[in-house]
Amino acid sequence: MTTGGGKANLLGRGNRYRPRRTPSLQRIVYDPGLGSTMQDRYVGDIGDYVKLSILRVIMPRRRLGVAWWLFPDETHNSDGRHIAYLDQADRWRGFDPDLFDRLRKVVTAGERRVEALQHADVLPGAVYCDDRIPTGGTFGQRILAREQWLQRVKSTVNGCDLVFIDPDNGLETKRFKPGAPKACKSVSLGELQALRSPERTLIVYHHQTRMKGGHRLELAHWGERLRRAGFLTVDALRASAYSARAFFLLDAPQGVRHRAEQVAARWGQQLLTWHPQLGSVV
Repeated sequence: MTTGGGKANLLGRGNRYRPRRTPSLQRIVYDPGLGSTMQDRYVGDIGDYVKLSILRVIMPRRRLGVAWWLFPDETHNSDGRHIAYLDQADRWRGFDPDLFDRLRKVVTAGERRVEALQHADVLPGAVYCDDRIPTGGTFGQRILAREQWLQRVKSTVNGCDLVFIDPDNGLETKRFKPGAPKACKSVSLGELQALRSPERTLIVYHHQTRMKGGHRLELAHWGERLRRAGFLTVDALRASAYSARAFFLLDAPQGVRHRAEQVAARWGQQLLTWHPQLGSVV
C-alpha cells in the first residue's frame, strides 16, 4: 500500500521531474489569488444533486472529507447549466427532498459558489478541502506546487475514513502530465494512492468518455487499473442524468457498499446503477 505523496506517486509512472530553477516557487504556491476564480459554475446543477445525494446516503456514522479539486471557472462551453431540474420538483425532488430544497435555495439566490454550498450544510459535519489547485507558473513549478497542495489536502482529511474526490474530468487521461495547464482537472492514480489510508474509503468522481466499447467497458477498464494500483476492492455507481458520470468506491467495506446499492435502488435503473467488484484480483 502506498501512502506517501512523493514525486513518483504524483507523476503516476515513476518519472521524476527535476526543475532547473525554483526561485519563484513560494510565490506561486502560496499566492491566495492563484488561478483567479474557482470553478463554481457547476454548483447546484444536476451533477451536484446526484453526487451529494449519494454522499448523504453513504456518510452516516463516518467522518467525511471532501476534496473539491477546485479549478478556475471556464466559459468556452455550457457545462454547469443543467439546473432546469430545480423547476421540475415533481420529477426530481423525491429522491432527496431536503437536499433538493437546499440546492434550489442556493441557485435561486444567485450564490453558485462552493462556499455557499458548504454553508448550506448539505453534508452535515463534513470537512472540506477548498484550497484551489495551483495553475500558474511553468511546467515544473506547477508540478512542485501541486505536490505541496496535495500535502495540504492530506492534512485536511487526516482522521476522515470517507474521502470524496471531485475533479472536473475525473481520473487521469491517457497522456496525463501533472505539469500541464489543465492537468488539474484530473486526479492521478498516484494521488489516489497518496490519499489511501487504512480503514478509509475513497469515492472518486469520473466523467465518462467516448472510450471505444462504451461506458460499461470503461468502468471495467478503470476497475482493472485501480486494482493494479493497489486498491483491494473497486465498485462503482454510474449516473446517467443528462450525461454519464461514474463514482468509483475504493476499498469500501461491506456497509458502505450496501448503502451505495441502496442509493442506486432509490434512484432507479434509468438514472443510477450499481456495478460491484470491478477488476480482477491482482
